Amino acid sequence: MIASMDLNASPLPEDDEEIYERHIEHYSVPEEHVESAVEISRREREERRKKLKRDRPDDHPVHVSQPQVLDHFYQNRNPKFYDKSRLPPGWLDCPSAGQEIGCIIPSKVPLGESYNDCIPPGKRYSFKQVIHQQRVLGRKLGLVIDLTNTSRYYQTTDLKKEGIKHVKIQCRGRDAVPDNMSVNTFVYEVSQFLLRQKSKKYILVHCTHGHNRTGYMIVHYLMRSQSMSVSQAIKFFSEARPPGIYKPDYVDALYTFYHERRPEMVICPPTPEWKRSSDLDLNGEAVPDDDDDDGSPIALPVQNSLQYLLFLIFFVYY
Repeated sequence: MIASMDLNASPLPEDDEEIYERHIEHYSVPEEHVESAVEISRREREERRKKLKRDRPDDHPVHVSQPQVLDHFYQNRNPKFYDKSRLPPGWLDCPSAGQEIGCIIPSKVPLGESYNDCIPPGKRYSFKQVIHQQRVLGRKLGLVIDLTNTSRYYQTTDLKKEGIKHVKIQCRGRDAVPDNMSVNTFVYEVSQFLLRQKSKKYILVHCTHGHNRTGYMIVHYLMRSQSMSVSQAIKFFSEARPPGIYKPDYVDALYTFYHERRPEMVICPPTPEWKRSSDLDLNGEAVPDDDDDDGSPIALPVQNSLQYLLFLIFFVYY
């Protein structure tokens, strides 16, 4: 009997073919290991060390340091790298301004934008910041009285744009208290401004730090415009601008000028912490502010002097 054969059927696999196919199914190509950047860096560093050791077998191992790419970037952003040498000593940590005394605001000197490279952003204090801060407090400035003995700290362009008058009364920051002519000019300018203003505006008074020369002038104004003693006027200022006047010669000069005896209980406050230790003399007392680089104080023009004399006569007799 002849068996029929299906010519379209696939032939049965032989035994060895089946084993081969199973072998293929279970075989997997090993994964290729990809080096990470850290591993590549380590391998290259190790290869360099081995090469240097082969080239210099008698020397000690040479350590190859990797350059810190981000160091320069972070140094430029770190506040401690600001050049503070151009700033007035103690200015950076000195409080910006005190509380109002009538219409007078005692303040440290605002520094122009040319000093921005010396001051970290959070501690900048220019007239743009001053005007903005006072507006937030509901105060509109109308007059700035500058008592420093230099003109290098700022330009008055921002003040002119805002219609704020600027008066320069150049007072020495060392060797002596402000002279009588400077005091009289200050009292005259403040009084005239208050008499002429139609709406309430404020006066910003500043020296370098807003304590000694500023306090000395404001106490003189209080003594001549209100009925109070020197001790009361000094206390009034110190409460508005702590710690107040901290140079003994300024306090003594005020008592001497108004012929009052200084009470034993009146003691000058210690030098503020923001004052650098280099600003203390051998007795531990504060050295006067060193901003006398523009020569002697400017003399008043003849016209202003005559106006002051007329005002003084009116002030005394009326």
